[in-house]
Amino acid sequence: RPRYLRGLLWSDGPPRVRLAADISLTEVPLPDVPEVFRQNSVVNQTLRARPDLFQIVTPIDVEEFEFLLGNHPNQPFVQSVLRGLREGFWPWAEMPGERYPDTWDASKPPPADPREAQFLRDQRDEEVSLGRFSPSFGTKLLPGMYSMPIHAVPKPRSDKLRLVTNHSAGEYSLNSMISHEAIAGVVLDSIPALGQMLR
Repeated sequence: RPRYLRGLLWSDGPPRVRLAADISLTEVPLPDVPEVFRQNSVVNQTLRARPDLFQIVTPIDVEEFEFLLGNHPNQPFVQSVLRGLREGFWPWAEMPGERYPDTWDASKPPPADPREAQFLRDQRDEEVSLGRFSPSFGTKLLPGMYSMPIHAVPKPRSDKLRLVTNHSAGEYSLNSMISHEAIAGVVLDSIPALGQMLR
């Protein structure tokens, strides 16, 4: 079977793909912000000073979503998802050790290639206009902020570019604060899952 067809051919046999909807029946609630982070004075200082930089933006109608899930048998999990949609999701991060700085800027200078540099500027402007990036607040990070590098990467078999944020870059990366065990087994629906539901 050609590689590009793997997971994209369906039969009348039993389902082969685990669906997020099925797993939600037994999933434990998503984690809330640990108290040690809520009490972080450095982070709280910035949150109080610039709440406008930390908007929760989602295309989901949360009230309608809550209504549709009113009879879901696993309400603790449902309520944790609704809390995330309203307040933001916690990424299973653990309090970093003392060697981690309060603030860290791992961003890189603009690429030398003019096309890549313009692409990154255009993508930034689009994300800001959609509310997914915060507007500019100067050239320096505020206390408690971490910044990861972004790159313009060619799309496969195309001359177009895509934006990539490297959350694993550097000694103090954001991903280094998340243990692999905490996210092992997380299920995200995919095209094969959609095909399975439609067959």
